[in-house]
Amino acid sequence: MTYEHARIIQHHYLYLVEKLDVKCGLLDYLLSFGVVKQAEWETVSAAMTATTQTEKLLSVLSRKTRDQFNQFLEGLVATGQQHVRGHITGQS
Repeated sequence: MTYEHARIIQHHYLYLVEKLDVKCGLLDYLLSFGVVKQAEWETVSAAMTATTQTEKLLSVLSRKTRDQFNQFLEGLVATGQQHVRGHITGQS
């Protein structure tokens, strides 16, 4: 089963890997709203590089529900990454 938001992630994957800042509080935001579980948070956080953290987070997000993806979009705004949200949603 492929979700529409998984297609969005796939379509913008290279952009997201380059521009998404996982360490700016986004991962903690996602944990606090139940988008990622503690084990997922630990897996992403344990990655050695920022690029690998982003890749792991995108993999996790692609398997989440649409509502959880929408919470991720809200997290982008909450962590000052409106430009990323605008780019992937087409709402610059």
